[in-house]
Amino acid sequence: MSTTLSRPVVVTGWGAVSAYGWGVQYLAQVFAGKTAISRHRLSELPGATDLWAAKLPHGLQEGQFDRRVEDADRVTQMSVFSAHQAIQMAGVDPLGVGMLAWGTGYGGAATLDDAYQRLYLGKQDLSGRVSPLTVPKAMSHASAATIAAWAKLSCPVMTYSNACASSAVAIGEAMLAIAQGRCEVAIVGGSEALIVPAVVKAWESLGALAKLNSNDPKAVWLGPFDQSREGLVLGEGAACLVLESESHALARGAQILAHCMGYAQVNDPDCVTHPHAEPQLRSMYAALQQAGVKTDQVSYVNAHATGTKAGDTSEIEALNALFHTTQTLVSSTKGATGHLMGAAGAMEAILSINALRLKKCPPNVAVRKLDSQIHFKAPLQATALPPQGICLSNSFAFGGTNVSLVFKAHE
Repeated sequence: MSTTLSRPVVVTGWGAVSAYGWGVQYLAQVFAGKTAISRHRLSELPGATDLWAAKLPHGLQEGQFDRRVEDADRVTQMSVFSAHQAIQMAGVDPLGVGMLAWGTGYGGAATLDDAYQRLYLGKQDLSGRVSPLTVPKAMSHASAATIAAWAKLSCPVMTYSNACASSAVAIGEAMLAIAQGRCEVAIVGGSEALIVPAVVKAWESLGALAKLNSNDPKAVWLGPFDQSREGLVLGEGAACLVLESESHALARGAQILAHCMGYAQVNDPDCVTHPHAEPQLRSMYAALQQAGVKTDQVSYVNAHATGTKAGDTSEIEALNALFHTTQTLVSSTKGATGHLMGAAGAMEAILSINALRLKKCPPNVAVRKLDSQIHFKAPLQATALPPQGICLSNSFAFGGTNVSLVFKAHE
């Protein structure tokens, strides 16, 4: 891997939907230490399940887009909204976009779940009929395809599905495409909306979800890096960034939000679901090496940490190896947003860059007592960052995909 990108790449726009609301501006609550995670009841099935979730309470406002978007799966609606916001902020002409790269783990989960309920439970009618739109609404490529149709893009449109690292891969591959001169402007991001009965039950069966005692009104969720953490919380949302070659952005007088410095992807072949520290360490080191950055130059790390025992433990070991003697601040924002799965990488890239712009580390929330094995700095309150202006964002996924991205503040 080369030590630097052959052409400078910058971020010029972003948009987001999260459990906080429809718009990237609502992510300010992450830095205020406010979590979007709350009790949620899955009322769609008999014997409703209570769970912790970060679910957006309101749907897409009618009249914002055409029927093609309004009739789409929830995940696609979020995708188009975030892309629209990012394109508007960047001020780019969609006709000049040379690549759309999108990440998702599941695609239209709500559409599939509805189809199963119609088929097996006779929901809404007793015919068992499944909508003929199920396939185009539920396919993993639906979000990217609908963004492209809405924006009238004729450029290459690609969907990456690497579990929790999906949108981080999308960002990294678009960075490389721009650096290699294959395009000047790319729309990148990811989306996920999995808080539906079938998916929740699958994650419960895996033993990865945090349990909620519905009979305890004082129950609290203990999040990433907590000594007593017990599992992750599903979140939903979408995040989109506009990437450009620096020369293209400067030529049109665009606002530069950050510089893309490094991207690495390292596969862990040993287990599909159990992470290991060594490939995570190699992923971080390779991204920093490509960026030409030393560990003591990193101001902030947005950790992948989800709140599971095994996942956090492996990342703690890897982070200790790199940052235990530095002033680098580390936090997992999943304690605030929930785990957005395929959208996590893009959402956390936005939060990481915002940390640099605000010169502030978003706090580790939902933590009573930090894991005793942590030997790096993991603040529980919003804290001023060291001045170097460089951040590292990790996305470590089921299937063994470990991705690290490096960004630098624009001065």
